[in-house]
Amino acid sequence: MVAEPVQATVDTLSYYYNHTADYLSVKKHEIIESDAFDKLVDLKSYFTGNDSANSKGTGTRGWSDRTLDHLIKYKLRYISIFTIGIGIGAFYFKKPTLTGNGKLLKRRRRVPKMENGARSEVVLIFGSVTEPITRLLALDFEKRGFIVYITIQDEKDLKYIESNNITEDINYLNLCSSQSYEMSINKFRQLLEIPVVPFPGADTHVLNLRAIVFAPSLHFQLGPVENISSASWSKLNDKLSMYFKALSSGLIALARAQNSKLILLVPNIISSLNIPYHSPESIFQNTLKNLFKCLSGELKKQNISVTQIRLGNIHVFNQNPASRSKIQNIVHSEIRSWKEDMKSLYADSFSRSQYRFKPIKSTGKGSSLRDLYHLLFDLIYTNKRNPSVIYFGTGARIYDYIAKFIPESLIEFFYS
Repeated sequence: MVAEPVQATVDTLSYYYNHTADYLSVKKHEIIESDAFDKLVDLKSYFTGNDSANSKGTGTRGWSDRTLDHLIKYKLRYISIFTIGIGIGAFYFKKPTLTGNGKLLKRRRRVPKMENGARSEVVLIFGSVTEPITRLLALDFEKRGFIVYITIQDEKDLKYIESNNITEDINYLNLCSSQSYEMSINKFRQLLEIPVVPFPGADTHVLNLRAIVFAPSLHFQLGPVENISSASWSKLNDKLSMYFKALSSGLIALARAQNSKLILLVPNIISSLNIPYHSPESIFQNTLKNLFKCLSGELKKQNISVTQIRLGNIHVFNQNPASRSKIQNIVHSEIRSWKEDMKSLYADSFSRSQYRFKPIKSTGKGSSLRDLYHLLFDLIYTNKRNPSVIYFGTGARIYDYIAKFIPESLIEFFYS
């Protein structure tokens, strides 16, 4: 199976220091005979005070051989020291600042209010309210002082809200009404521009859309491509078209007028590795990544910030969905719905794939969701230009690198 992030890093370091050592062994005599090496030896002689030509000639060969032999012999030790040094340096560089009494200096992440205490900062979450992470993001934004709007994307979202209202403080932008996307977004824009009176006698103010956050989609159908129905592919296409229609129907113009930031949250592990039997998720996430990459380049000169947060494993719930019993239940329930010919063709391969890759994409272990909240808040309120791509969560970056630098044939070997 694909290595865990730490093991993958160790294997990569091992490959490169062995490769470097082999290169030094082959090129050792060429290095010794070079002019640059003679200058280095002359410098050594200068510091040691040895001016004898004969001793320099004899010492050059002996000292150089001993030095290179020593480096090659203890290559693992030096590489380890170098790696540990980098790790310690990075730790202290990123270590939180301490106050005088030794306590962590915590930054209070709260939305600034008006002088009269009213809220004026708005965040729009573009995502399905049926996704748990969308609801969690909305609750955190509201708790920090934002006026929160969530899109209603289809009838399923509408029915969920009618029976499971998150909180009375959450607002909604209905995109599944009889009105077009353009009319709905324009209506929302007018709402932001209308002067607000928070309470009788207070001064009026207008709302400010600080950010449009595109919440991640986490649930997709599993199984072979030929076993996925055409209706399922149509639903996937409809899901993608929501992004295209919204961006083409005034959402970008709204962000431009409000000086808002666009932030996409996109799971990265499955889409980076293109794991078998996950074609709907791979297609969906890769399409969004490519779309926002193009969008970032187009809007850069207009000073509109477009950022992708590519997600790894995040600890969302206090459970381990990668346990063997849970994987077994998922596999059995999925295969049970297949036709007999699909079972005979794919059942064994599908089972092996799930047992190998479920721990990789599991959200049972990973980075804290609270840290994701902090990252989003910092991206929204930073005065600097946000990078176009940020990695967050265990494995988000390493599996991206694996897909880029390791040959596909080697990755496919782990599939089989």
